[in-house]
Amino acid sequence: MNDPAPAEMRFPGGTASASLPGAATRWGVTVAAVAVAAGAAFFLAARAGIARVGAKGALLYASGQPGRAYPLLTAAVRGTRLQAKPCLDLGDLAVWTIDDGAFQHFYRFEDARPLVRLAFLSYAEALRRQPGSSRAWVGLAEIFKKERVVRIKESTLDLDSLGETDSSVVEDEDRLVIEAYRRAILLEPNNYFYYAYLGDFYDDRGRRDDALASYAKAVEIMPDLSWHYYVPEHDIPADLYASTRAALERAAMTNPLFPREKIWLNLATLAERAKDPNTAISSYRKAIALAQDPSPFLQILGALYFDLMRYDEAERTLKEALARDTLQPWTKGVVYAILGRCAMVRNDNRAAVEYLKQARWLNPQGSFINIELGRVYEALGMLDEAESEYQAAIRSEPAKASVYAALIDMYRRTRQINKAIALAGKLVEMFPDNEIFREQLRSLKREMGRPEAG
Repeated sequence: MNDPAPAEMRFPGGTASASLPGAATRWGVTVAAVAVAAGAAFFLAARAGIARVGAKGALLYASGQPGRAYPLLTAAVRGTRLQAKPCLDLGDLAVWTIDDGAFQHFYRFEDARPLVRLAFLSYAEALRRQPGSSRAWVGLAEIFKKERVVRIKESTLDLDSLGETDSSVVEDEDRLVIEAYRRAILLEPNNYFYYAYLGDFYDDRGRRDDALASYAKAVEIMPDLSWHYYVPEHDIPADLYASTRAALERAAMTNPLFPREKIWLNLATLAERAKDPNTAISSYRKAIALAQDPSPFLQILGALYFDLMRYDEAERTLKEALARDTLQPWTKGVVYAILGRCAMVRNDNRAAVEYLKQARWLNPQGSFINIELGRVYEALGMLDEAESEYQAAIRSEPAKASVYAALIDMYRRTRQINKAIALAGKLVEMFPDNEIFREQLRSLKREMGRPEAG
């Protein structure tokens, strides 16, 4: 009997019609797969190359080399159809170089108008590729502002009569800028810089109330005042202080991301800058109540009490800060130095010496502590110890003019004029153009009766 024919090979679970294809077919499929893989690899390599070009252009732009960045960024924009970043970088570069005459001359731009158009088209293309780009809308706001400036510069408009131009045109331009910023804020509502930029624009247009509202919103989102360039260190306008203070108070209630004790600390420092001590004190107290370790805040409040000449409250607060024993050594040294000054105010010079010795031990490089200790020793009649401390202050900071003054004054009071003249002469050598030091030396020489004093 003949053996049965071998069973036909099939794919697992396949039917009879799913048997292995012939060799020629299999080779054709393999070649096609290799071709697809090679094409994909080429595409990815080309895309990576374009990305490297764009990244290099962005780096050159960020480092202040727009001339070298320009061809790379334009190549990156042309080489990709999906990425928005090269368009954004090119738009930023165009905005930046609107006022760069050297760049325009090198690339043979007759004026700034092509750059205005380039920036506008770059941001528009970025929005086409990435409709949710808040950066593109902020860029459009900037170019709307720049376009108006360029048009004014290149027109025959009399700048003195600019305020007499058709106000409706200016309002339309302002509307475009404001709307662009609002679109950016809508897309990225927690970006406090966008509110600040809008506030700057409002302020520039004389819309102070709108500007203050925008600034306040920026502060409410980011209650750390070190980020807000428009709040000056000194001479804060009353209306800006009021709106910033209100924003911080709201942030303490509404901002879930920023520690509340730090918000109150920022409000306290703002109030100090605005010379509003009552608000500063109450805000420090709120920060102290909320802080897990209130010692640093107690130290700052104690220093404020001292500056306000509320010495009893300063001592109580500073001692409370020390009682927790959590302060850093340098800060603890400052606390002991202020306690020493408080003791000097109440004429308890013995206690002052002990406090200031502790301060000097914790902060041996602090020349101000040596000077305070010298003054206490001088008040106690311990002139050798006082002189030693004053000289230690000079050794600590020999290039600092103020450290010489205390020892010169002590020599003068104790009629050691020759020693005072030697120190005053050294100051004149160090600062030959300082007339105050020159006059001090002449005065000391007159006290000695020297004719060369003049």
